[in-house]
Amino acid sequence: MSGDVIIPGDHQYGGARRVWNHAVNVHPAIMARCANRDDVVRAVEFAQDRGLLTAIRSGGHSFAGHGVCEGGMVIDLCSMKRAEIDPLGKTITIETGVIAGELDCLTQAFKLAVPLGSCPSVGVAGYSLGGGEGSLTPKLGYGCDSITRIEVVTADGRVRVAGPQENPDLFWAMRGAGANFGVATSLKFKLHQVETVLSGHLKYPLRQAKRILRFLADYAPSIPQELFLIAAVLPYPGERMLDVGVVWSGDEKAGERTLRPLRTFLKPVEDTIQTNPYLEEQRSGTGSPSDGDYSSHRKAGHFEQLTSNIIDVIAEYTASSPSEASGITMIYWHGPWCSGSHDNAFGFRRIGFEYWIHAYWKKAAERKEPWEWVEQFYTEMKPLSTEAVYVNGLENEAADRVVSAYGDNYERLTKVKRKYDPDNFFRVNQNIKAA
Repeated sequence: MSGDVIIPGDHQYGGARRVWNHAVNVHPAIMARCANRDDVVRAVEFAQDRGLLTAIRSGGHSFAGHGVCEGGMVIDLCSMKRAEIDPLGKTITIETGVIAGELDCLTQAFKLAVPLGSCPSVGVAGYSLGGGEGSLTPKLGYGCDSITRIEVVTADGRVRVAGPQENPDLFWAMRGAGANFGVATSLKFKLHQVETVLSGHLKYPLRQAKRILRFLADYAPSIPQELFLIAAVLPYPGERMLDVGVVWSGDEKAGERTLRPLRTFLKPVEDTIQTNPYLEEQRSGTGSPSDGDYSSHRKAGHFEQLTSNIIDVIAEYTASSPSEASGITMIYWHGPWCSGSHDNAFGFRRIGFEYWIHAYWKKAAERKEPWEWVEQFYTEMKPLSTEAVYVNGLENEAADRVVSAYGDNYERLTKVKRKYDPDNFFRVNQNIKAA
């Protein structure tokens, strides 16, 4: 190994085994911090020879903690950060230890971007191979839609290239369900021209949440594909607020016209919408509760419309949440990339509101109440929701939810799994079993 091998007792072990969600507290037997593709091959061969349960980690942001496993091996890609950008051809090739903030800094030096979320510490590989949603998605697609080539080490230790002409079945499957088929060592993305956006937040007291949500129920279905819309109940100094965030990636004057009804419907406590550099907007995800030493629990789902019943449930539970760090986040998905079928396995292409109910806490003794609140809230929301769910939003839930995440693509995925990983070596993930 060119990189580090970390085992229990090493001084790095305590920090290296921790992932973003501190509710996940497991102890791998060995962590292979790979420095290059050859290290990944050796790690896969070693784990296969010894029958080790194996987890793959790039950024370590999986809510379910799939970047680590108990008593097995972690193949850690965080040191693999080579990147090569072609600004004229509008492409970038990265190793899979690159995180979102690093990628944004590099691409924005040339006024280019890959559609990604706004949390800079998320690993690009795990995020985009599971879909990869962000403020540019309604207009430009999910992260996986911009992937044009993948280099991957499969369960047999072979290095394969997956693209439109080479291993096209693997290329199709990994863009949306990547963790099931191998360890991606590099990704090539096409880039999109983005320099500035019209973005910001409108904050309202929680007592006004019903009125705002009723407005959004009528407003959201009419918005153009240039507008990304997110609403969340979040902490605010002194009280909890309904926060409505927007990112407009089109002509600024058209954006101002589109946003005027939203901004004038009801006077907010705060209106921060203005023209921002895209890089600054992307960095706005920093500072949320989840960036600290927190444990978390969440349940995700989807509904097509903000009905009066859904609004009533949201108002009831957010008014009785156990702490400021408990709430619900909803994103309205629309546009050409959010409906119909596309040339990859990503299954969550549903117009409507994706939501996740979330709670955070610091001390183990504080876990019970927020955990139960999330479960009860979701129980009330489930019969009002569709079966659809974003795979990256799942924790360790029943297998039928994974099937729901991929919908009509699931059966085809089981056949690709049989070809490249028949023994289910890669199973620390939202698992797809071989047909």
